[in-house]
Amino acid sequence: MFKLNAVISAFILAVLLSGTAHASSNVTEAYSYCKSAVKEKFGDETRITMKGSKKFAGTMTVKLSVVPVGESRQRMLCKIDASKVSNNLVLTDRKGNAL
Repeated sequence: MFKLNAVISAFILAVLLSGTAHASSNVTEAYSYCKSAVKEKFGDETRITMKGSKKFAGTMTVKLSVVPVGESRQRMLCKIDASKVSNNLVLTDRKGNAL
């Protein structure tokens, strides 16, 4: 009986971890699209770090900290339609104004 419980526990853990890996790859993909859009707008020397992400109603929002060369740090939001990542990308400032 103990071995059966161990096998079931291992199986459930494997299923849960595979779902987490898939979700993180979507965030990673969204972050890479946002990063390329920011570098296109502010230049290749811009430092970019991800501060968080969330998905709501089919939209992935990635919170970024952006430091262009010679300027102060800015917080930006990058909103992506989760179903069509490459087509619908909007960069906004903290207050939601499009850049």
